[in-house]
Amino acid sequence: MFLIDTLPAAVPGLVASYLIKGEKTALVDAGHATSADIILSELRGLDAHAWPVDYLIPTHVHLDHAGAIGRLASAMPQARVLVNEHGAKHLVDPSKLIEWQARLFGRESLSIFGTPLAVPRKRIEAIGEGYDLDLGDDKTLRLFWTPGHAPHHMSILLKDQHLLMTGDAVGVRYPGFDFPIPVTPPPSFDEDLYVRTLGQIRDIRPAGLLLPHFGPVLDGTNEFLQSNLETTGRWGRRVSEAVEAEEPLNQVCEFFVTDVAHRARKSREEIPDHIIQGIKLSAAGYYSYAQKKRAG
Repeated sequence: MFLIDTLPAAVPGLVASYLIKGEKTALVDAGHATSADIILSELRGLDAHAWPVDYLIPTHVHLDHAGAIGRLASAMPQARVLVNEHGAKHLVDPSKLIEWQARLFGRESLSIFGTPLAVPRKRIEAIGEGYDLDLGDDKTLRLFWTPGHAPHHMSILLKDQHLLMTGDAVGVRYPGFDFPIPVTPPPSFDEDLYVRTLGQIRDIRPAGLLLPHFGPVLDGTNEFLQSNLETTGRWGRRVSEAVEAEEPLNQVCEFFVTDVAHRARKSREEIPDHIIQGIKLSAAGYYSYAQKKRAG
């Protein structure tokens, strides 16, 4: 197993891709569209004579995970694209993904991170609730549905090592923030499914968690998952109170940011902007979910 730093906007340590090699090879997650050339260069560096992979597997179709899939599929015409059945249509026609990227991050973000290419439908295999992929050489991947962060989300267990490639199902962890920060974005975050997924992953008792944001968690995995559950519950209670009292979204954002700063023992000013923006996006997703739930 190899970690490839996809270097979005030339910034290290933000989005990881994972390469698993058996007799066949799979690449899990691929970063933004502009990361395609980085990934291709890294693959050629690992094995110049056998760099094309057999399977491209985004954990979900958000553009920081699947943005480069179309470009990689074009460069590797033999590769099959395995994606959850709820997300397959968005790889065939990424127009809604592009629209949401522009709405959430501004149209200039498309210049920075690139615009995804469509994947031909015939190249795609839609995955349901569970699927075993045999790569040979005793390497088997268990792909299974892990909704909550998004309805098209799945996680991938490397069975021989019992390592779980989590996507965004268990939160993010960055240097200086040695704990999970839940990722609860609009438009389709679902708290009930997110919590159920965390419990499902905890029951698997993985030997390690391979995070796309960022890197492996090989010690204290159960504590990591429990911490995420506790934070999710705390955030959920605060959001419910805010929606019930008709408080504005910006007050929820400040609570989330302050909560993360307190846990990291940092001032608000010490939190990097990309982490602040991610937390604010999570606040917006949680707030929207609570509003929809209240409305019935």
